Amino acid sequence: MKIQIPFIGGAYKADSLNINAQECINLYPVVDAQQEPAVVALVGIPGCKQWVDIGVSVEIRGMIEFDGYIYAVCGDTVYKISSSGAKTALSTTLDTSTGPVWMEHNGLEVMITDDTYGYLVNSDVVSKITDADFPTPSSLTYQDGYFIVTEKDTGRYWLSALLDGSSWNALDYTTSEGLPDDAVSCLMANRELWNFGEISTEIYYNSGASDFPFERLPNGFFKTGIGAAHSAVNMDNSVFWFTDKRQVVVASNYSPVIISTPQIDAHFSRMSTVSDAIGFAYTQMGHTFYQLTFPTEGETWVYDAATRLWHQRKSYKSGSVTDGRHRANCYFRFNGKHLVGDYNNGKIYELDPDTYEDNGEVKRWKRTCQYIQKNGERVFFANLQLFFESGVGLVTGQGDDPEVMLKWSDDGGHTWSNEHWANIGAIGEYGHRTIWRRLGKSRSRTFSIEGTDPVKTVIIKAVADIS
Repeated sequence: MKIQIPFIGGAYKADSLNINAQECINLYPVVDAQQEPAVVALVGIPGCKQWVDIGVSVEIRGMIEFDGYIYAVCGDTVYKISSSGAKTALSTTLDTSTGPVWMEHNGLEVMITDDTYGYLVNSDVVSKITDADFPTPSSLTYQDGYFIVTEKDTGRYWLSALLDGSSWNALDYTTSEGLPDDAVSCLMANRELWNFGEISTEIYYNSGASDFPFERLPNGFFKTGIGAAHSAVNMDNSVFWFTDKRQVVVASNYSPVIISTPQIDAHFSRMSTVSDAIGFAYTQMGHTFYQLTFPTEGETWVYDAATRLWHQRKSYKSGSVTDGRHRANCYFRFNGKHLVGDYNNGKIYELDPDTYEDNGEVKRWKRTCQYIQKNGERVFFANLQLFFESGVGLVTGQGDDPEVMLKWSDDGGHTWSNEHWANIGAIGEYGHRTIWRRLGKSRSRTFSIEGTDPVKTVIIKAVADIS
């Protein structure tokens, strides 16, 4: 009897040992609302195609577009990069060299904060903000001519002078008062000011009041805080963030809606360090992705708003895991390109769906599916066939005859079979069948497949012949 097995889907973690866990690594589900089931395939994530090499092996800490250029903080230096990729290092350096930075501009100057100091880039001159009233910043945003910062270890947020990031007044601050928690992060979204505290969030609007222009919305308060200052992002009129309860939420009508699954929440709850998580969002190929990286834990999790499913992203070197996380450390869209900065080598990449490697390194993908069982009875597997978009092999080199590796577990993922390899079709072999035969029997089986060849990867379904 041939059956379609539940192979296409997202990821979850069930416990810290990854037992009983579906994996979806460097693949994401796509949907067709006209078909049943709606999720119809797994597709390989975009590869990292080098756009600029700064030339120093340090962290790209943040990027922003200003006046037709990208300004990127690499280590302790600000670089000005043209659309052609020509780069210029600005002379004055920052007082810190690691950790993500906040970057905004007001049309006249770029402001940078690094959780300790504030800086301005004006006419390509970098200077430190020396106004005695400038607070120790824990975050930065911009709205209606004002730079806005939250003050570290307080509940206050401050406004700069209008269109002047060098001028700060000792009276131009207010305090979020819904709950007496410290301000952690601020974000401008849809011309509203979101102030995230440790255990609460407040939303303000520009009322134009003469003493202080921002006032809290009547319904702009809820008891959900932020668990990582750099996790909050605004994308497609939606605000995503990682909460103090170690869940991922998206705002709906000023209320947080949980989008992480209970299984993923359980995995987050076991992490030792989450406060350094970095989030960004982008829309590509009809999918809006919220990408959340935990640097200390070495993990990257991605939510796809189009399917409401999660997957993981990992970068590899010479076929083995480096730190387990994806290379992207920050993001900005520039000249139609989705640009990300590397977390340790000074390179900026374009996220490109037609690139099947990460800057020359292997992009390994993996899918582990749900259990296959029937009332505890033995199931005999005569064969398993995977339906790929076939005939995608390269002309020469690795990938000229692309392969996929299959293994399985009959004990809940504690132990696995030997590796079994099969071809998915050389270039032009569009009718190629990827099939494994005589796979034995089991009362409860899960299949896992992996691939490393730098070719287009589209997995449509899996069919097993069982009895």
